[in-house]
Amino acid sequence: MTERNHNVQEIDSLMLFQFYAEWCYPCKMMMPVVNTLKVKLEDWLNVQQVDVDEQQELAVKYGIRSVPTFVVLKNNVEVWRSSGVLSEMILEQKLNSLRQI
Repeated sequence: MTERNHNVQEIDSLMLFQFYAEWCYPCKMMMPVVNTLKVKLEDWLNVQQVDVDEQQELAVKYGIRSVPTFVVLKNNVEVWRSSGVLSEMILEQKLNSLRQI
């Protein structure tokens, strides 16, 4: 039974990319929000924080033109993206809704 639950959890898991830059003030504002959600939703959310200056190839791969930008993948398929500052409540609600689809 435990094994089966683990598989369901895998299906429901999401990957959140947070694209940011050290020099970006809105990015700095989003760091505590994302770090809180990373801990709060760790059972099903995998968070990758990507510095666009250090990982330019990944930023190009995802077509990042501004920071902060958030990209959510489900089963390696992009299901949502947003640029700019979001409140913790809004981001958490969006992630929860994406988990259900």
